[in-house]
Amino acid sequence: MSRPHGLTEDRIINLPPARAGKRYDVPDGDMPNLFVRVGARQKTFVLLARFGGATYSSRRAIGVYGLMSLDEARAIAFDWNALVKRGLDPWEEEERKAKEEELARRHTFASVMEDYIAELPYRDRNKHVKQDIETIRREILDPSRNPWLEEPMSKVRAHHVSKLVKDIRDRGAPAVALTTFRRFKTFFNWLMDPHRQLAYGLDPDNPRNPIRDLMAGVLGLHNVERQRVLHKKEVLAYWRAADGTPYPHGPFFKALLLTGVRKAELTGMRWSEIDWTEKLWIVPATRFKAGTEHLVPLSGPMIRLLREIRDNQPEFHGDCVFSTTNGQLPVTVNGKAMDAFRAKVAAAYAEIQPGAEMEAFVLHDDRRVVRSNLAALKVPEAVIDTIQGHGKKGMKRIYDQYRYLDETAEALTLWADWLESLTAGTPAPAPWGHR
Repeated sequence: MSRPHGLTEDRIINLPPARAGKRYDVPDGDMPNLFVRVGARQKTFVLLARFGGATYSSRRAIGVYGLMSLDEARAIAFDWNALVKRGLDPWEEEERKAKEEELARRHTFASVMEDYIAELPYRDRNKHVKQDIETIRREILDPSRNPWLEEPMSKVRAHHVSKLVKDIRDRGAPAVALTTFRRFKTFFNWLMDPHRQLAYGLDPDNPRNPIRDLMAGVLGLHNVERQRVLHKKEVLAYWRAADGTPYPHGPFFKALLLTGVRKAELTGMRWSEIDWTEKLWIVPATRFKAGTEHLVPLSGPMIRLLREIRDNQPEFHGDCVFSTTNGQLPVTVNGKAMDAFRAKVAAAYAEIQPGAEMEAFVLHDDRRVVRSNLAALKVPEAVIDTIQGHGKKGMKRIYDQYRYLDETAEALTLWADWLESLTAGTPAPAPWGHR
């Protein structure tokens, strides 16, 4: 039996229409299983095969001639024949691919990162959620800095992350680049949960974290350990600048020095956390870095500062001690507030030390000031660690449950008294520093 001739465009055009209610098939001799089904009004490309491993053959429409060329029909028939040989149904495969493409369109990097941001406030032991979200939105989700925001999550690779982080580094912000890289690391670790991989259209057979092997050192990023400590005259300038800064920021800056706590712990301070009888501030575990309740004895100067704040607040003021929203929300110490405060400190220092220029500082340097001076005042290291909320190590963490409450109260009073004498102009010898 001779093989049918291959179809051509002219031949298809010249095929006579079938009688009303009838149809006939013309095979393509060049592409196996491909036919043109001719009806009374149109001609349709069809593939005759046992789809999906079916027992009997059936016809599947590929497309209508006129809307689809012969070459296009043959290309589709070629792909369908390959699927049929593997026991797959082309229609089911097309539907599966369409779903995958729709999933990819919905689950772009930006949309998945937004889901991650929504979960951040509920993660355990994350005391800097606000700062993390600010970094992500500023450095990662800004379209002017990230050209691949709408890339499907399944297509994001290490080179995307590497270039974005290096661009931050090369604009002269290596610390921001390192912080951003760490946010990427945490995000992709979160994404590797099997249920999230499935939900966001990642390949369950290849669940590899794309930046698992990408290290900070490869990107030219390194931790820079700060050693900045304000010396005596700088501390005096700091205190005078805080004196000249209105509530809530001025008292807040003073309280940081008086207590030695972290900024995030102090911003969230509530009136309901203060035991006035015991002169104690009880920081709840939900807001303390170690995830445990933290006790901060309140020295005389700190008590007076708090009472002054409270006496100047209206009756309807909410529970937040430091607030710009009448106590409803905790204060935010943003870059603008810090720049203004640093300028005041620099101006005060220029008056105290004419001709000298004060080195830049950040609020976290306050903790270094407190620790260094407590050490100079001969306060035992275990007491200093307790004041600064550094947890016990090793077996001590399990067996030594002593909280050093009396000792921390005595140490903080010693430090606060020295600060008061400094601001009064009659300080004892500087606990730390010679200037």
